[in-house]
Amino acid sequence: MTGVNDLIDRPTEELPSPAVLIDLPTLRRNIAEMAKLADGFDVALRPHWKTSKCAEVGRLQLEAGAVGLTAATAAEVEALVVAGFEDVFWAYPPVGPHRIATALRAARQARLIVGVDSLASAEPLAEAAAAAGLTIEVRLEVDTGLGRTGVDPDEALDIAWRLAHTPGLVLEGVFTHEGHVQGVGADPERRTELGTAAGRLLAEVAERMRSDGLEIPSVSVGSTAGARSAPSVAGVTEARPGTYVYGDENQVAIGTIDPADTAMTVLSRVISTERGETVLVDAGIKAMSSDGSMHGDGRIGTVVSGSDGVSDGEGVLATGHEEHGFLRGSSPKRVGELIRIRPNHACGLTNMHSHVFAVENGVVVDIWPVLGRY
Repeated sequence: MTGVNDLIDRPTEELPSPAVLIDLPTLRRNIAEMAKLADGFDVALRPHWKTSKCAEVGRLQLEAGAVGLTAATAAEVEALVVAGFEDVFWAYPPVGPHRIATALRAARQARLIVGVDSLASAEPLAEAAAAAGLTIEVRLEVDTGLGRTGVDPDEALDIAWRLAHTPGLVLEGVFTHEGHVQGVGADPERRTELGTAAGRLLAEVAERMRSDGLEIPSVSVGSTAGARSAPSVAGVTEARPGTYVYGDENQVAIGTIDPADTAMTVLSRVISTERGETVLVDAGIKAMSSDGSMHGDGRIGTVVSGSDGVSDGEGVLATGHEEHGFLRGSSPKRVGELIRIRPNHACGLTNMHSHVFAVENGVVVDIWPVLGRY
């Protein structure tokens, strides 16, 4: 039986499908360009690692100047620490015994900053840290418009004071996820307006805290859609984009990423043409995820150009069952023919797979395990 590592140095058309392909030149270019953008804004770059979940990608980001990485789940934090990463921001409330235990273990091995948005989410961690003889850095999440987690800006100062005086914790800064910037779609002026407003609001909250005697070293914003606006605000110190590293169809749809800058595609084979104009392929929702489309048409992926000879490139993956994808709008296909599909959302797709294939010029260069999956 052929092992997965035996596929290194093979052409992509020999891979078992569906397979996640990461184009190495595009990946490296994306990493370099975001590092340059952050440097131009004079902010630290701490990419969100949930997009790749690959240690190899994280190392490339650090080599390009990132100060550390951001994680969302306990499994991601564990994976990063085990892989030797030494500076991790866990941007998620540490609620529940498992998350608290993970935070304590990680804090003993690396620098760990934990995101909280209330005393209720912080106090159990503080009690456990104090009992273990540890002091854990925390950032207070502020809601700047997304309406998800995050304290109301008007209540942030009071919560920050309480956090700063809670044994077992050190208040390290404030952060936000300006995810609502993506929601405006293909309107660059509105995106810039909302991203700038989010950065400005967070910086103002931080300044109020400093004026009241608190030390707030970090003022951290984070999204790919807002990466060219929120970090540009004076007073912001850090940016945490994630999707940029691979790119995806949703970012292409709203205009934040050029199609040429998408490094991730899924290699898929036609398995049936018995439905006429609707072609069945082997990439269903278990391969693509069912993340929604910013196109508004329900697609789960978009067929991309086959300039490398893999496909002729048109049509959309209109819907999917578990192992069946319904390809529509394409030219006639043959059973066994290969296509490449750009997923709606890179982060969701990554979590569906155990490994990805790093490719260059149509050849597999390396195979990277996906770590920290649910």
